Amino acid sequence: MTRKETAILAATVETVSRVGPCEADISLVEIRDVRESKRKKIIQRAAELLKEWDQKSLEHSEIVEKIDKDIKLGEIISWGSEKLPAGPDIDDNQDLIIVEGRADVLNLLRIGIKNTIAVQGTDIPKSVNKLTKRKNSVTAFLDGDRGGTIILNELLQVAKINFIARAPEGYEVEELTRKQMVKALQNKKPVKHHKGVKGDNTEQSLQKILKKLKIKDETVIFNAIKNINAGHSIGFNKSLGELYNIPTGEIFEKIRGFKETQFLIIDGILTKRLLSLSIKLKIKFIACKNKEEKLVIPDHLIVFFF
Repeated sequence: MTRKETAILAATVETVSRVGPCEADISLVEIRDVRESKRKKIIQRAAELLKEWDQKSLEHSEIVEKIDKDIKLGEIISWGSEKLPAGPDIDDNQDLIIVEGRADVLNLLRIGIKNTIAVQGTDIPKSVNKLTKRKNSVTAFLDGDRGGTIILNELLQVAKINFIARAPEGYEVEELTRKQMVKALQNKKPVKHHKGVKGDNTEQSLQKILKKLKIKDETVIFNAIKNINAGHSIGFNKSLGELYNIPTGEIFEKIRGFKETQFLIIDGILTKRLLSLSIKLKIKFIACKNKEEKLVIPDHLIVFFF
């Protein structure tokens, strides 16, 4: 029946006034199309099935990416006693790239770079330190955030680093595109440029600095830098008399009691607050391993990096 025929039939039913021996008053409440209800159920179920299918299936580009990822994952090795994630060419290649984590190694494998190793945090493994000494060139390729800076500072203290490459500010190496990674590695800078030293870190440059400061016995400073205990700081007065030899972690609090300090040797990082305190104490010379990024050294204070 058509919709019109159905409506006519319904209207006709309402004209019935007697059913058997009884009077009747028939009123139509609703005409319901059972087929429409079934259609709605079919459409709803089809939408659910399509959604599930979309979630489980992959586009062509996604399939290619997954295959590529699975292949590269198969190339990652566990290197050394710490089982560090590394590329398959880590031992054979004379150039080394140090990254932060496993995902960074994987991302570099995608563009064919296989001489990478991940330090897995700020506690740099001793095996990585030894590995860097066996390589001709070592590049630290780290995230463009505070975490990357912290790891870089740790690496500069314990390992041999020749070049520094960073991801763009706010980005991590693991999320960079091929183009971004290639650009970052092409723009890597020699480590001495990163430190921002006044002159280089050779004995000749130190000798020139001490001569400028009119130091009579240069061997005192040379020996202090050469023989300083790991993680310690040494302070000298104007006459090069040793005032203290204490752990670097205590230097900020204890140096206040030695206002006559003129020369400070630190086996560690020059921080912003230690620099501010040194300026207040009118210290003339600081020798240290490294400094915090974007630290501005005033002209009247000479900082030497060893």
